[in-house]
Amino acid sequence: MLNDTGILPDSVRYYHEPDAFTAAYLYHAPHVGIYHCSRDYQFQRTADTCLNICQALLVDQGELSVHYRGEVCRAAAGALVLLDCREPHFYHAASDDIHFRWFHIVGCSDSAYVNEIIRSHGFVIQTARSPQIEPCFSQIVSAAAQENPNPHLLSVRLQTLLALLASLSEESQKSELERSIDESAQYIESHYADKDVTIPFLAARVALSTCYYLRKFKEYRAITPHQYLQSVRLRAAKQQLTTSSRSVEEIAEGCGFCNTSHFVMAFRKATGMTPLQYRTLWK
Repeated sequence: MLNDTGILPDSVRYYHEPDAFTAAYLYHAPHVGIYHCSRDYQFQRTADTCLNICQALLVDQGELSVHYRGEVCRAAAGALVLLDCREPHFYHAASDDIHFRWFHIVGCSDSAYVNEIIRSHGFVIQTARSPQIEPCFSQIVSAAAQENPNPHLLSVRLQTLLALLASLSEESQKSELERSIDESAQYIESHYADKDVTIPFLAARVALSTCYYLRKFKEYRAITPHQYLQSVRLRAAKQQLTTSSRSVEEIAEGCGFCNTSHFVMAFRKATGMTPLQYRTLWK
């Protein structure tokens, strides 16, 4: 039985000590709990008790109140709470008879991954947004309930869960301007071979001035539209170099470069080798 206030006798917690390989190279869940709690339940992590781990918690029944980064959010049944335990946080029962499952996440990039998800979706996420999240979470908890879970499969499941959360659609949260920039990027992807695709043309397509378009594209994409267009053209060129017998001149023309010399120069700058050297290396 767990002795923390509010944790009822049918609650269980599992501990797993990773071997050296798992600790060094894999994602793992050293602590996993399946809790049934009364309204008295609360948990607080202060600055003195922070850990170099992250935590995922899924409410199955009842409701928790979660205090984190200056915000207070309610997590009802079906909500997944994601926390970086390097920072103080506090959560407590907000209803009677609460059931929830949780586990700690440790991996080489767990903090960066979790914080990227929180930045995009907040620290309380509705699992109904993807039918794959709850089954993946359940697989992790079920695996951890075994005496000797397979660390490699568990690592894959933990990374899959983070990938599912990171991949949740943000369309409903995007502004009309950001959707316009997304549409512009999609246009570049499908029209990169057209030499008439210029920055003023792309800006006019989304009814923005060239300067404002340049600024907002880089703000949302972390790259300029010219750099994005160049990267798409080079990606297409690499594909053709390794899967076709077309000449360098034909590939340069077909991928939208103004001439072969410009293509070779851009390719060498991006890869450190000429197109023919790249073809020889990868074909």
